[in-house]
Amino acid sequence: MGLAAIEPREAASTAVAVQPCRDVSGRPGQELWVIVLAGGEGRRLQAFVNRYLGTSRPKQFCAIVGNRTMLRQTWDRALRLTDPERIVTVITAGQEGYLEAEHRQGIPGHVLIQPENKETAPGVLWPLLFIRERAANATVVVLPADHYVGQEDLFASHVRMAAAAARRWPDRIAMLGVEPTEPEVGYGWIAPGAPMPSGAVGDVELYAVRRFWEKPDAKTATMLFGRGYLWNILVLAGHVATYLRLAAESLPEVMRPLRDAVRRGGSVAADAAMREAYRKIPESNFSEEILVRRPEDLVVVVTRGVEWSDWGDADRIARSVERLDQRPAWWARYALQRLRPARPTIA
Repeated sequence: MGLAAIEPREAASTAVAVQPCRDVSGRPGQELWVIVLAGGEGRRLQAFVNRYLGTSRPKQFCAIVGNRTMLRQTWDRALRLTDPERIVTVITAGQEGYLEAEHRQGIPGHVLIQPENKETAPGVLWPLLFIRERAANATVVVLPADHYVGQEDLFASHVRMAAAAARRWPDRIAMLGVEPTEPEVGYGWIAPGAPMPSGAVGDVELYAVRRFWEKPDAKTATMLFGRGYLWNILVLAGHVATYLRLAAESLPEVMRPLRDAVRRGGSVAADAAMREAYRKIPESNFSEEILVRRPEDLVVVVTRGVEWSDWGDADRIARSVERLDQRPAWWARYALQRLRPARPTIA
């Protein structure tokens, strides 16, 4: 399987009703597209996955709770927002086999296969360039594939508000800021600034962004939590050109090789060009390298009443499962292991 996009497949019906996010202004040509980030290697959670799920696959290809993989849950989340053909999923070479089990329910839209994982910035920018070739005026939502969301309908409504805000202020990226439940050091944090006139996009708390903290220490996280600041969950909405403009200004060393490779078109030469581009570009994090540097180009939609967690950590998964009515098959063994006292160290 090459690096070129896997085109849409005929999909079986799913349990989630498709509720497309239409352009609130009524103007044509502003379709909503969704990028699903699924190319991570899941190293932090690999020991948990190996021990309790009995597999070595990355977490996004696992059904941790229920019978849907995290990727399938994210696709269903995306299908609440747009039509299947406007979903672009990014995976990494070597992960293609994990999609085989998903074919029965259908794989929506397009799949891009990165030659290697170079972190979230290339994982967002290549599909943005892919989308621009097909819909130059698109509004694009970014959804990571390793998130747990407890209230899907409410979450989707906040994402739609972010898309509406991005259309209202097309020179800014709108992001979801989740109301935190604890002073988490493993997440980024957002300090809201001045309120934005939200009437044009519905009943939503909408602010300019004053500042970011990316994975603060414990003392700083406690301070941020006490001030009522928000978690940055990398769920974004913006005009495709705005994302690419900010990336060209902040990460030209990533943008130039990717742009040149995409211009080669769909061919064997283009595959080789993309492999060469990935060899050249550095690992780069979208939040750290773009969002943190450009708070003046962002707005934040305050997201309350939604239980959300980044399931990159076993303890976070456990805390979420403890609040659920169901108990997965692995839960009893994991809970027992947590109750066992640590073995004493012999000097």
